[in-house]
Amino acid sequence: MPDIEADARKPASDLSSTDPNHTNTEHFGKGVLFMMLGSLLFAIADALGKLVTQNYPLTQVVWLRCFFGMVLISSFIVFQGRLSDFKTTRKNAHLARSIVGIAMTGSMMTGLKFIPLAEVTAVVFATPLIVAVYSTVIQKESMGRGMFIAILLGFLGVLVVVRPTPYHFHFAHLVMLLFAVSSAYLSITARALIKTESPLTLNLYIYPATIILGGYFAWRDWVTPDLLSLAALFGVALFASIALLSITKAVHCASPARVAPFDYSRMIWTVSIGLVFWGELPDAITWIGISVIIFCGIYILRHSRNIQKNT
Repeated sequence: MPDIEADARKPASDLSSTDPNHTNTEHFGKGVLFMMLGSLLFAIADALGKLVTQNYPLTQVVWLRCFFGMVLISSFIVFQGRLSDFKTTRKNAHLARSIVGIAMTGSMMTGLKFIPLAEVTAVVFATPLIVAVYSTVIQKESMGRGMFIAILLGFLGVLVVVRPTPYHFHFAHLVMLLFAVSSAYLSITARALIKTESPLTLNLYIYPATIILGGYFAWRDWVTPDLLSLAALFGVALFASIALLSITKAVHCASPARVAPFDYSRMIWTVSIGLVFWGELPDAITWIGISVIIFCGIYILRHSRNIQKNT
């Protein structure tokens, strides 16, 4: 099971990298179905997140998102009888990840509140670009001309999506870039910690910093939700968690390099939901940026897998 961080929305290209138990048995059809199901559930979770941020303070939504997330993961650990997953020997590393989790969850909910769903998802898909830069600059992984061009074009695609013009740019676009950086950090650190920590432990300890440090602000701004809104708030965490389980199943059924590109179907679901419920439809320029990000992300994914096979 891969790293399910606070908002669990990193692209599938990163999710499988933390799974030490990936199977070589191929069930490609099942893998595709699970991947697309996970993408749909992520889109639903994003839509619920956008819905609740329209009516409740961001501080409250972020706090409840993390509280429900921790409850769900803790319950799963207990249900599976894996109480040892509550233990950790890497407290400092988890503390750093938990603090970064504040930025990631807060920036994600800010993006959902203020900018269209499709643009939020497009910036989420920028995470592999940042991971690729880190892997090249810090970890000294090889980078050919094609990889360099893909990273450069990918960032240009992000710039097109968030383009800083008076008629399009919103501060939430900039905040969403913080999400991409935070998500990349969690992905990179998970790759190192998975050697000694279980995936459930990694997931569990993303939440405490937000719950503890954000509790005062959530209480200060608290608006008592009705039952329907409470269900929606819980649904954000629930659907995102089930989505991660579905994508995890997908990368167990077939090679991540083969099924991960189907995670980009999330854009179809996101655009459809945004259009039906909020009347959102990306303009032609935004579609160009989205397409560039997706194609570059797929190229980076396949390039990275080829390097892993050759090393």
